[in-house]
Amino acid sequence: MIKNTQHFIVLISTFMLLPISVKADETNSSTINYGSLSGMARFYYIFTPSYVKSGREDDYKVDGSAIGGHVKYTSPQFENFGVSSALYYVRDTKLNDTNDPNTMVSAGRFFTKDYSDKAVLGELNLFYKEKDHQLIAGRQRIDSPLTSAIITFMPNMFEALYYTNSQFDNVEFSLLHIDKMAYGTRAPVEFGLIGETTKTAGATQSALEIRGEFLPIEQQVLANTSAHTRGVSGFSLTNNSLKNTTIRVWDFYAYDIINMLYIDSMYKKSDGFLPYSIGAQYLNVRSVGDNLASSWLDASSATMVGLKFAFDYENISAYIAYNHSGNAKVLNPFGGDPAYTSSYFSRNGYRANVDAYKIGVDLKINNVLKIIASHADYGKSTTIGTFSPSQPLQAAALPQGNARESALLFSYNPMKQLNILTGPIYKTSEYYYASKQVRLLDLDLVITYRF
Repeated sequence: MIKNTQHFIVLISTFMLLPISVKADETNSSTINYGSLSGMARFYYIFTPSYVKSGREDDYKVDGSAIGGHVKYTSPQFENFGVSSALYYVRDTKLNDTNDPNTMVSAGRFFTKDYSDKAVLGELNLFYKEKDHQLIAGRQRIDSPLTSAIITFMPNMFEALYYTNSQFDNVEFSLLHIDKMAYGTRAPVEFGLIGETTKTAGATQSALEIRGEFLPIEQQVLANTSAHTRGVSGFSLTNNSLKNTTIRVWDFYAYDIINMLYIDSMYKKSDGFLPYSIGAQYLNVRSVGDNLASSWLDASSATMVGLKFAFDYENISAYIAYNHSGNAKVLNPFGGDPAYTSSYFSRNGYRANVDAYKIGVDLKINNVLKIIASHADYGKSTTIGTFSPSQPLQAAALPQGNARESALLFSYNPMKQLNILTGPIYKTSEYYYASKQVRLLDLDLVITYRF
């Protein structure tokens, strides 16, 4: 792994100065390939009825209007080598009431604690790509069940060396080593509101002031600047040799912290009267080496399993899902969210002693309009937590109520690149604040344009 980021940036910059590839056609005319640009622009607006209710004398209203996105450049390839970079940016729309102590601004839509604008160079890498082999070195997004989840503007990014091999029939495998990680925009939500400080929902610290900063793995996972580890080594395997079946295995070994093993299998039957799929998943986390996260764990090993059945009928897609966890919570520090029952603001399936159920239906009205509905019931876990966004902060305690989340969303695609999404999401928390169950109503408008 490259230890000196500045030297690495110089290396990539030098590569970008190599001659641009020129390809001559049969008439001796030539076209210059300058590479490609892609990206996303997104606008968020939270409607006034949104709230967080608890035992506070004055309940919180919720603001969170933001605008931002990213632009990504991918160079032309020279002898199968190329470079890629992406700049992420977000700013306040000036529609938020940041001075009202009874208004909670949605921190998961910004890079900064004070909601000021900020740009982050989230991707900067050198890659090698041909038919069966791909190697990426540098800042990058890692698409895996242990690192991928819902994002607002920027997901968690990693400074890593990542190799993928697909030369064998029906088998693909990858090897990686991660040296540093940068928390994305949504990390505070994964820690405080989704995780409710349980450290199970994708972040083990709020990251309010360090989002977008590429810091060593141990500092990001443990919130400890004195610890020193060797990062994370991992591998994956995807096998499609069985008819209609895909089996995936991912393993992340965070030295002296934890090992995360994830396995899932999906059987899809796409022909016939009722196309359907059946999925099963298994996640295990165990403490390793110097056990640096032992103070956060309930036991040396924790497990979550899940099942999912989905089907399509005419213009309807529907599913039912189930997750079960053991007697210990599943530490989840890299932003990933493979649980079948997770929803927009609830990831309770990683907590201890949970039986979670979720049903969902997508109804396609026409070629541009779709209704998305879901309901999840998580019951009550045995994981200690607290509703950390509320002030003054209360001590962590055992859950007192049942957690549920329902959503009714409307998705409109007037053109391929443009999506407009709106609708209410209602959540009840396991945890109480000032002797009352915490409840959330979120009514958003999200406009996304991709290019």
